[in-house]
Amino acid sequence: MIQIHHVDEDPNNNGFSNLAVLCMECHNDTQLKGGFGRKLNEALVIKYKDEWLERVKRRRNLADEMALKRHGGGIETMAKQKSADEEEFSREPPLSYINSLPAFKAELLKHAQPEWDSGVTARMVQASYDYIDALQGILVTLARYYSSKQFDGKSPQEFFSEVIASRFAWHRTHSEPHGPGTGGTIINVICSGNVMADGERMVEDMVMSLVGYNDEFDWKGWPLRWRREISNESIHPTS
Repeated sequence: MIQIHHVDEDPNNNGFSNLAVLCMECHNDTQLKGGFGRKLNEALVIKYKDEWLERVKRRRNLADEMALKRHGGGIETMAKQKSADEEEFSREPPLSYINSLPAFKAELLKHAQPEWDSGVTARMVQASYDYIDALQGILVTLARYYSSKQFDGKSPQEFFSEVIASRFAWHRTHSEPHGPGTGGTIINVICSGNVMADGERMVEDMVMSLVGYNDEFDWKGWPLRWRREISNESIHPTS
């Protein structure tokens, strides 16, 4: 189970720089005041926080890179500089990329399944976080086909990071009606599973919106393959 620690130990100071994510054991270590018994002081908490943020950044960058690689050559054309009067987005993503997403999702799930089957909470949750990061990478890639005005002036990475964080907050809130920490460590597994489902629905929503009225798109088969209601081999999509 994770907890939010106030670095300066002032619960009223909720600035980002003063907040760190710690497991319950480490959080307990910060509560030991002074002497040789104290295992985590302010400097160590900040050090561990910085290292954790860097790991998260690397994971998300990798997720974005994986999603872009699925995109193929189209990304190079899309990245070319356009005139100042023209928005930097394309209205229709290549169907080759769209059609590759169900198989990509299947690969991600196959990679994560052994961790989910391990029964070890930490491994299960980490696998879910990695999967969510990969979904976010897909969302960021699809966002390149939207007007930047759709994201409140934020980058797609920032926009979707906030959306995902809000889904975690929502699921944790409604899953623990008696207060934070009352649901046990299983809440981390439940919440991450719910956020995974949210991310999958977001990808599907964006795809269905972006393809518009393209007659070449497999309107019936693609959602079924994305939801894994039929196998990816059951329908041969149009490139």
